Amino acid sequence: MIAENSEKTRPSSKTSRLLPWFNLVLSILLIALGIWYLAGKVSLKEVIQAILLAKPGYVLLGVFIVLATLLVKAWRWQLMFMTSDDSLRLTPFFWASLLGQYVNLIVPFMRLGEIARIYALNRQTDIAMARSLGTLVVEKVLDLIMFTLTIAILLPLVILPEIISEPGWILWTLPFATLLVLYLLAYKTKLITRFFQAMADKFPAQFGKRLLRWSISGLEGLASLRNHRLSLLLVASSAFIALLSLLLPFVLFLAFDLPLGLVAATLIHVAVTIAITPPSTPGKIGVFNGAVAFVLIYFGLADEAIIISYSIVFHLVAVLPQIVLGIIAASRTNWRWQRSLEQQMTAGSG
Repeated sequence: MIAENSEKTRPSSKTSRLLPWFNLVLSILLIALGIWYLAGKVSLKEVIQAILLAKPGYVLLGVFIVLATLLVKAWRWQLMFMTSDDSLRLTPFFWASLLGQYVNLIVPFMRLGEIARIYALNRQTDIAMARSLGTLVVEKVLDLIMFTLTIAILLPLVILPEIISEPGWILWTLPFATLLVLYLLAYKTKLITRFFQAMADKFPAQFGKRLLRWSISGLEGLASLRNHRLSLLLVASSAFIALLSLLLPFVLFLAFDLPLGLVAATLIHVAVTIAITPPSTPGKIGVFNGAVAFVLIYFGLADEAIIISYSIVFHLVAVLPQIVLGIIAASRTNWRWQRSLEQQMTAGSG
């Protein structure tokens, strides 16, 4: 039995050691391929000159917007726990959020970020992981609603690609329907608990107890929806996060003296969000830049050096603070690759 357990842990340990190196090699390879491709389009010297011409004041303002967005996201997450404990500090939510985003950037194809995030919060506050998972569902639904509203506002202003402009009724109704279901679950907790109790009784005792415990903890994560004041704050903070996401590309337009406004900035936000949602490359290298370049070309920008320079600066401003603070978060929360891989395996088997 001991031998079997040791055999099971070895692949996880080996994977945890090789994973960072694999991502580093992949990132270097992608950067090298990108430089090789761009060499045939525009010289590296032109790109560097265009980057150096960017106004540093607006670039720093862009960094401030990114930091403000991260802080508001952490505060929104904290709000979801205020119904049961008003003494919770913002700090653990901030670092846990940063850890989750950092992990998703470094290892995007394994989806370890959310597991690392709720694990880090549990380590710092003893909040049950199942309860944190319930709050993440609320958070994702709010973000999806704001993104849908952003597209709805953008539709009359520009001609969008068919995949965006004609997404079907599912895109428009799903987030609102999901939020409605979450509200019903939040307000009918006792009824849902009795349902899970009946379901748990049909399973073996140990599994049934675990199912019931996780279900009740998950429902606790929806408690903020029962408080009208907290619900309004959650919606307001989500709207503010969406606004900051539109301001970031606009501020960088000013850094490069580009004659583009909020409509172009909104379309960049939409294009980048759609492009980076599926698992892709570490740090979203190439995918992020390609989406930005596509929108700039769509709005008639022809200077390839400026297009490449803007996409690089935008990418660095959006991603680099998350990586730097994420490394700090990993140190503060004592996070390790192997531990998160084991958490993912446990969650998958449960």
